[in-house]
Amino acid sequence: MENEIKEMFGLILNKLNHLESRQDEIYLVVKAIEHNNQVHRAEIDNLKHSVANVEGTLSTIGEVITKRKAI
Repeated sequence: MENEIKEMFGLILNKLNHLESRQDEIYLVVKAIEHNNQVHRAEIDNLKHSVANVEGTLSTIGEVITKRKAI
């Protein structure tokens, strides 16, 4: 009976170790996804800035063309 309890206890400890290992893996995956999300957000912000810059340049060119047509 005591050997059976020790064996079951060993199996339970083994399963707990496996669960801890899986939890660590999941944590690392979540952290990697979070980092990827932050990088993606920064890239989107950079693109928004670039588009705003191009829009401003095109708007200025359009104003110059309109003024030249008026002359």
